[in-house]
Amino acid sequence: MTELEQFLYDFRRDVERAEHLLQLVKSFREFGASSPPAAVLDGTAPWPQALALSEASELRRTDLPVLSGSLLLYLAGRFEYFVRQVVRSVADDIAANATNYLDLPETLRAELKNRTLEVAQSPRRYGFDETQADALLATLVGNLFGGVGPLSIGSDVLSITESNMKDRVLADLMKRVGMTDFWREIGKQATVKLFMEKRADSETTLEAQTRLNKIMDERNQIAHPTAATQFPDPDQVLGSAGFLKVIAGVTVDILRVYLSNFRPVA
Repeated sequence: MTELEQFLYDFRRDVERAEHLLQLVKSFREFGASSPPAAVLDGTAPWPQALALSEASELRRTDLPVLSGSLLLYLAGRFEYFVRQVVRSVADDIAANATNYLDLPETLRAELKNRTLEVAQSPRRYGFDETQADALLATLVGNLFGGVGPLSIGSDVLSITESNMKDRVLADLMKRVGMTDFWREIGKQATVKLFMEKRADSETTLEAQTRLNKIMDERNQIAHPTAATQFPDPDQVLGSAGFLKVIAGVTVDILRVYLSNFRPVA
């Protein structure tokens, strides 16, 4: 299993864990709407634990969207982490197939330089300490003035973002490793078309972008709730989980094709 495949496997496994919890939330809600059998109510068939759970679930059914919303927070954060993982992996894979720094795509070199300098100036802002920032800077300088040999890059800086993983942020991360027209490629994928129930590439792309942005907007509302915040029900979050699994899967497929066709610049 390649590193990209491992990241996808781990992501899907974690999403499925959330899906199982959401199914449990649905079952609990349905249990709260049901009535205990007469034999349990009159004591003929003693089951005090079930009666206690029935009473509690009936009182808490309307609160369950809060739990579903918490799981949406988890799913959105887990997807963002997955994207950052694959971006770093792709960058390292490209570097491993390059003889020297100039073999890297120009956009990748520019991103490494600009973002390494940003981290060096304000390391704590980006989650690095001074020692880590100095190491990244030393790696960059070594690459700029080094000779032929094993190439190592500070790929961590390529996954830095300051916004949620909306469509533009995701596309920008892919551009950093030389993957242009990411969303156009997404729109071509049969798996996405089937999930979105679309036929045209452009419609599929637009629907996928809209769906991702909606998830991230909901995530922000839940993370900063007000009295007017509307929490999603389990079925909504299950739909979001299914969507994120599809997008993650085709993203890895697209990147694998991209890597298989990568050739050093020089």
